[in-house]
Amino acid sequence: MTTVFVDSNVVIYSLDRRTPEKRRAAQAWLSRLGLSGQMTMSPQVINEAYAVLTLKHRLDPVTDGVRAVLARFDQWVTAPLDFDTVLAAWALQDRYAVRIWDALLLASANAAGCDGFLSEDLNDGQRYGTVQAINPFRHTPEDVLGRASRY
Repeated sequence: MTTVFVDSNVVIYSLDRRTPEKRRAAQAWLSRLGLSGQMTMSPQVINEAYAVLTLKHRLDPVTDGVRAVLARFDQWVTAPLDFDTVLAAWALQDRYAVRIWDALLLASANAAGCDGFLSEDLNDGQRYGTVQAINPFRHTPEDVLGRASRY
């Protein structure tokens, strides 16, 4: 089974009413991955999404439901984020010249055994260790995962 690590930008776009096309695409990916059990995240994804939604988008954590929405992802937050992940991230940063925050996510995805890394921030199709970058706005879930019978 293909397992896909979801970057924080996908979570953010799934909630962003200002970008309806990206919102629909992000929601389609999250729905498909969640229903099929193919989604993985790290705690960093939730923290980054929380920071962007509350600081940049100026949403209130409680009254706008940011905490409640992000808490729904708890079952998929299974990728590691420990010192071994940091060491692996440094190696990925050096090898692929990516920002440290992206390298940390990639290291978590690699450690979790993911096949794909869903993000618009990386080079679509490029391999970073064992994971391959997938731009969620260039590919549909069906393009990547195939057509599935009813979940």
